Amino acid sequence: MESKEKNKSRRLSILKLVNSAICDMEQFPKKMLKYATPATLTVLAIATALFVANKTSSNFSSVFEFTTTTLISNSIFVLAEFIIASLVIDIIIKKRSQ
Repeated sequence: MESKEKNKSRRLSILKLVNSAICDMEQFPKKMLKYATPATLTVLAIATALFVANKTSSNFSSVFEFTTTTLISNSIFVLAEFIIASLVIDIIIKKRSQ
């Protein structure tokens, strides 16, 4: 019981830390995250829907499956790259302003 409560408090503290870090970011990295996140998540949702449609349809295509799985993995990688790039740019901007 206590370990579940400790895990919840740890998760909550981590989320608070991430939230405060994002709130303290400069404007350009915030805009990068603001516009890149919905775009990549939209591509991810469309690719996932196409993957499921291909799996459940009667005319299954292995080439289309490969294309959708590649699109799914690439959209996840692009989202991660935007997050990392925005954090690095924020650090660079803050160091130059000091």
